[in-house]
Amino acid sequence: MKIRPLFFSGLIVFILSGCLINSVPSNGTSIPEPEDNGDRRSAYFHYCMAVYHEYHRENEAALSEYRKVLEYDPSSFEAILKIGSIKLGRDQAEESIEWFLRARELQPDSYRAAFLLATAYYKVGREDEALEEYREASRIAPQEHSPYLLMANIYTQKEDYDAALVIYRQAVEQDPGQADIWFRMGLLHTKQENLPAAIQMFLKALTLVPASLEARLALALAYDLNEEDEKAIEEYERARRLVPLNSNIYRRLGTLYFTTSHLKEAIDTFQRLLELEPDSPHIYFMLGTAHLSNKNYPAAIAAYQKELEQGASSDLLHFNLGAAYERNGDFEQAVRQFEQVIELNPRNAEAYNYLGYMYAEKGIKLDEAMELIKRALEFEPDNGAFIDSLGWVYYQKGMVDEAVDQLERATSIISDDPTGHDHLGDAYAGRGELIQAVEQWKKSLALDPDDAEEIRNKIEDAETRLKEDD
Repeated sequence: MKIRPLFFSGLIVFILSGCLINSVPSNGTSIPEPEDNGDRRSAYFHYCMAVYHEYHRENEAALSEYRKVLEYDPSSFEAILKIGSIKLGRDQAEESIEWFLRARELQPDSYRAAFLLATAYYKVGREDEALEEYREASRIAPQEHSPYLLMANIYTQKEDYDAALVIYRQAVEQDPGQADIWFRMGLLHTKQENLPAAIQMFLKALTLVPASLEARLALALAYDLNEEDEKAIEEYERARRLVPLNSNIYRRLGTLYFTTSHLKEAIDTFQRLLELEPDSPHIYFMLGTAHLSNKNYPAAIAAYQKELEQGASSDLLHFNLGAAYERNGDFEQAVRQFEQVIELNPRNAEAYNYLGYMYAEKGIKLDEAMELIKRALEFEPDNGAFIDSLGWVYYQKGMVDEAVDQLERATSIISDDPTGHDHLGDAYAGRGELIQAVEQWKKSLALDPDDAEEIRNKIEDAETRLKEDD
């Protein structure tokens, strides 16, 4: 009862295999036929059985049948190539090479033989010989993409990016519509830090496949690395629309919005990121910093507190939280945070300066303020902001001459700081040098005309006194 189904199954494979044997290979060469018809029939039979076994993944049996083909037809190109292919697939690349070499001798213009021999060479680490055979395969069938890709891959692994680019250019000369190759060329140019060229390659890939996410992200990254922030944002936004749940895109997009002062967009992006990854570390920190820059201090404090609740603790986190408290008018909480910064990082010069300046602004703990700021200057002796803070402490202590010396030095280092010129103006006025004071206050006003009513009043008072003195 089982003979008929097996017979028909074998018959079908035999017929199909016969079609294979009598067909014309991809390079247009006919399979050589044995001289003796009996041998020919025997070769056909064993070839059919080999295909049958190979179809059922019975490789050992298939190899045995292919060898029997060669007993009847020693020059059977297909049998030789099949034996080599099976050995290659079984990680017996070294053994497969001798079979592929035989196939190459039989049909020197066979693309398959050249390609498979190249692959075998590559698998055993004979890269130069692999490159030679891949070049031969591309010569035989220039329309085939695979040899170009594999040659370029070998050169890329060798970090010979120029040679890889030459191969890719040869490929696109044959077929300019290969988006993948334009993309790969873009990656190589990115590795070489030739970002303008990389951008052009990614744009070319996207003209061919506009929906390619990897090309879109690569283009965004190239713009990003090339500091073309607005274009990078545009491409990240397009990528986000392709994959709206990709948190990495939101993370980079939010950072770019922040660094380009698109604070509302940064806040919206970080909040969306929190929806995707509510427990991800550092997102609350990024959100808090965006709120801090946007002068929404209560929102910044709330975000930083959430970051602390997640177990985060760093001198930068406490520093920013202290700044948010100080600007929100909570002096005591600000002091605690800056003390925490110094405890976590005793070399944080900014924290010493900020805390000392806070005391100086309030006119309290001036000796402690001086020590804190001098400590900051031990780490950064030429920091103009720290020198300004020291000058301001001197001024608050009534040491006007010392204040003028420090504040003149500070404004020479950072001439575009309105606060420094305001402080120097106050110090000049404290020494009775009203003309110099007015000059400094006017510089401060020119640098920051907003919220400058107090400075305008000082200028008016000083000019009135100067007129009265005349």
